[in-house]
Parts: sequence; C-alpha cells; structure tokens
Amino acid sequence: MKRQWILTAGLMTALLLFAAACDDGVDDWNSSAKIVGYVYTDMSQQRGVEGVQVILESDPDADNPYEGPDRWTTTDRNGHFEGAVFLGNKESEYVYIADLTVGYFWHGKSFSWSGGISVSPGSVFTLPPVDTSMFASYAGGGQ
Repeated sequence: MKRQWILTAGLMTALLLFAAACDDGVDDWNSSAKIVGYVYTDMSQQRGVEGVQVILESDPDADNPYEGPDRWTTTDRNGHFEGAVFLGNKESEYVYIADLTVGYFWHGKSFSWSGGISVSPGSVFTLPPVDTSMFASYAGGGQ
C-alpha cells in the first residue's frame, strides 16, 4: 500500500512539474510569435556574447504596434536568444500582425532594432546577427 501511495505521489508531482514547465507566460504557440537572434563580439569569427539582456517591446511608431507586455530574454554562452510574444487568444481567434522593436543591453551599452519587425501568430522572425561594436553607451547604464 505504501509503495502504491509513493508511486501515485511521484506521478502527481511529475505531472505538476510538467504543467508548470509548460506555462512560461506565453500562451498557445498558434497565438504567439517567436523572435530569435545572435549577439557576437566578432562577426567574422562569430564569437557569442553571453548575458546580453534582450527586450521585445512595442514599436509605437508602427502601423500595427504590439499591444502585449514587454518580454525579456538573455543570450546564452553562444550569443543566441529567443523570445516569444503572445498575439491573440483561442476564444476570440483574434489573429493580427504586430510590429516590434528589439533592444539589447550589455555592460552599460545598448543597441536597438526598430522598424521592419512584423510578426504574426505562429511565425518565427530571425534577426540579423548583432556585433557588440554596434552598441552605444546609454545614460544610467550599469552592469
């Protein structure tokens, strides 16, 4: 009896952990769009930069500005990042195109892509690689 209880408790714990891992604050893939890219210290040798903070946010000057919350992500040791933005919901099946800007922050310097980043539900937008020489100092920049 004790063994059956332990197996049941273990199974329930695994299911709860799986459910929690699936809920990353972004809804169903069909209602989201993914933005991916790389940050390098040297474009010619493609040496990735770890720890660059990347923000996905609305492009207020665009025709279709993204209306959701800002999304933050961080580059891995290869300089790769990916982030997702939620663009609608299943109940209303509201599907639209949204325009974003992407900001990069690293060691008191920043860089921003704006214009031309339009996403739709289910899409993957791959940004061109960014070189840290493109970053400029910003006021109040720490880290």
